[in-house]
Amino acid sequence: MSHKNELAIVTGIFPPDSGGPAKFAESFLAWGAYNSHFISVISLTNGHEVKKRAEDSYLHLVSRNQTFISRFTKSVLAISKFMRANIPVLSNGMFFEVLFASLVTRNRNYVCKVPGDIVWERARNSGRTSMNIDEFQDCNLSLWLRLLRYLFSWSLRRAECVIVPSTHLKSLVEKWGIPPQNISLIYNSVDLKKFAPQSEKKNYDVITVCRLVPWKGVDEVIRACAELSLSLAVVGEGPERTRLEELSVQLGAKTSFLGEVSQDRLPKILDQASCFVLNSNFEATSYALIEARSVGLFSIANANTGSEEVVLDHRDGILCRKGYRDLLNALKRFRDDKAFVKSAVKAAQSRTRELFDMEKNFQTIWDLVVG
Repeated sequence: MSHKNELAIVTGIFPPDSGGPAKFAESFLAWGAYNSHFISVISLTNGHEVKKRAEDSYLHLVSRNQTFISRFTKSVLAISKFMRANIPVLSNGMFFEVLFASLVTRNRNYVCKVPGDIVWERARNSGRTSMNIDEFQDCNLSLWLRLLRYLFSWSLRRAECVIVPSTHLKSLVEKWGIPPQNISLIYNSVDLKKFAPQSEKKNYDVITVCRLVPWKGVDEVIRACAELSLSLAVVGEGPERTRLEELSVQLGAKTSFLGEVSQDRLPKILDQASCFVLNSNFEATSYALIEARSVGLFSIANANTGSEEVVLDHRDGILCRKGYRDLLNALKRFRDDKAFVKSAVKAAQSRTRELFDMEKNFQTIWDLVVG
């Protein structure tokens, strides 16, 4: 049976959850509706189970508030329904569930869109490691983490294709045993019409948008802004928020913690700042970074991450290579070199239109998965 205008997205998080996979699923769903495609979403929720059908979409959220076995089984059955009907599946999360559904149905009609190394993320979140993502690739893993790596890699190898949003992540995926010819590089994308400059009025010098976890480096952003007397807006939630708020008070920093901000409100929030800082030690292609550049913010990010494929160092932004001191110097140049900032912002907007246009990139993903 052919389903030329139908696709199912499987993702571990979906709004109101925040994060790249949730943002992608929500945006792709809206794009599909606009282009007369029927898209189903299978994801998880902290609330009650949801099954909701509309004219152009279907949403099935499996509750996390049950035993792991019950949740896993329900998720596998939900995914299996689409695989049995031979509807193409795009997995942007829940890779283990997709793997088991594929084995149960003997159907390999799925594509994986990998947002990062989920094994490393779980190890960092649980406190099992403090290594950065590259160091983690060559370390001796515990039995549990080795099992997760095996299952994750198996899911990717079994897929018809693996989509990655950066060459850095592509190199990691190859290390996990996926042949290069099965990997497609498609950058994360931004809605250029939605994320556009709106106002000249600025309420903040600097803004950062991310989950508040240690490897995002928000503490260094607060320190640098305090040292340079720059006002800072922090958008996002996470386990580090209380510690970061206490640090801000200790330093007398001019920091505003705005919490989670919806996608509808985010363009206006970004437009209130002049500079965007992404101080993470790992990123694939940060949605927040390309959205900020589309809005017209000067951008500062870190080298040796996926940000290298977004920012052209000292041409349309600055890439930091030596930690805090580099970040401080980058913010000084933002503060003092107005001519460079103006030309960099213009170049960044041009590059964003060229490489990160949602319309073009989403169509490429659709053709790859459905075609």
